[in-house]
Amino acid sequence: MPRPAFDVGPLDFTESELKQLWSFVDGAIMAPDIREHLRKGWGLCPRHAWGYAVTEIEVRRGRPFSTAILYEDLARHAARLVGQRHKPWTRVRSQLRTRSICFTCDYVSMVDGGRDPGEGAPNSLTLGRVNERTGTLAMFEELGDVVLERACPTCLGGDGLICRLHILEQAGPPDALTAELGALAVRLRRLIDSMNAKGSEVGSVEAVSWIEALGWFGGWDYARKLRD
Repeated sequence: MPRPAFDVGPLDFTESELKQLWSFVDGAIMAPDIREHLRKGWGLCPRHAWGYAVTEIEVRRGRPFSTAILYEDLARHAARLVGQRHKPWTRVRSQLRTRSICFTCDYVSMVDGGRDPGEGAPNSLTLGRVNERTGTLAMFEELGDVVLERACPTCLGGDGLICRLHILEQAGPPDALTAELGALAVRLRRLIDSMNAKGSEVGSVEAVSWIEALGWFGGWDYARKLRD
């Protein structure tokens, strides 16, 4: 029976969560020190990884551009890690664990548990737009069958890669993990190229790659709740 590896909590995000995620959408996520921190954590925590993508889609004309850039980098990093054949799997698996705190969780804990957004937070209209998830839901509806095909079999009963969170519970690595992560990075790069000046055309497997990447690194619970 499918079992999501991590409960992301409610679909709606708070003002304080959105304030920190907004700073990433505004460009902070590209800073080298932040990128290194995110590599150690394999992105943000599952809840806020999905939150960042939703925020970007809803405020940036429906395009998960920097989400795809970040997860292409993480997918290539993970592929190199699991491809180290000279290391025992137990050591490789330990390196797939999160080794840094989630930026958004850390920020929320500093603003009274998320009840005070502080100065400079996005306005209530922006918060409402993000929590309506209009663009995100439209993408999920359009790509619904492909999302389920690429999903973790343990989380959602799909035919895709077992997610990182469930891999951490396994004794051995999934078959062809290195090649599959490398192929995911290639699909993400093609998606990125379709959203920049190159304007390359992509098919459904590339269009869904950002969802597949979020699911692999942070589990599929948010996707399951969007689907339901």
